[in-house]
Amino acid sequence: MRLLLIASLSAVVSSLGCSDVLTDSPALWSPAGAGGMAGTATAAAGSSPLGGSAGQGGMGGAAGSFANAGNGGQGGTAQGGGGGLLEGAAGSAGSGGAGGMPSEGQALYDANCKVCHAELGAGSIIGPEIQHPVRDYATWVVRNGRAQTTYLKPMDKWGTDKLSDPQLMLILDYLSTPPQPVGGQALFLDYCANCHGADARGGPTERNLLNEVDKVETLVRQGKSKGQYQMRHDSMPSFSSDMISDGELTMIRDFIDSL
Repeated sequence: MRLLLIASLSAVVSSLGCSDVLTDSPALWSPAGAGGMAGTATAAAGSSPLGGSAGQGGMGGAAGSFANAGNGGQGGTAQGGGGGLLEGAAGSAGSGGAGGMPSEGQALYDANCKVCHAELGAGSIIGPEIQHPVRDYATWVVRNGRAQTTYLKPMDKWGTDKLSDPQLMLILDYLSTPPQPVGGQALFLDYCANCHGADARGGPTERNLLNEVDKVETLVRQGKSKGQYQMRHDSMPSFSSDMISDGELTMIRDFIDSL
């Protein structure tokens, strides 16, 4: 049907002395853009049997995300006012937009860690929330595991034969991308609850922070027995002001003091 219509239009255009318009004029044969739904453009009505110059085919929508890339866009349309309708060629398959494909760190995390720690390290009943990791502590836990934990599943050891050091750093980079929590409670849950429990009354370390409120700021900045993380009850990494600002640390202390 479309071919008959184009052939009829070609005959009409030829009789008007404009035979090159169907092959050379971008107004009648603008292809649809790549990916997404193509737009439409309508020309003002003209006096010719074609109803004026056809509008340009609409541009295709923006390329889809990595999860949806590759879907071919629908063909654009060009319509002359009061005249015939010509369809543009179907758009080519869309490609992933900028930033659409997962980063290498995300891909590694999804393949190795997500099953226990959930999307972007948000935590689950199987494994704790692990966003904004302290590098030396997180590395120690990954390499040595956690046989004893309050979660349903112990943390397995991940040697360099399973996950190389550069790959681990990419994962930790990815886990550092979520926005900083706002408020004392949210900051505490993100940075402290993994070891001290959501109520600050002990958790896996069995150290009740309600009895150590006056030491919180010093311990956070200096740490304790750094690097000896096998001593779960008496070791702690340090947190720089780049990770937790002085103002945020004060909010954490005030939250603990309010419990």
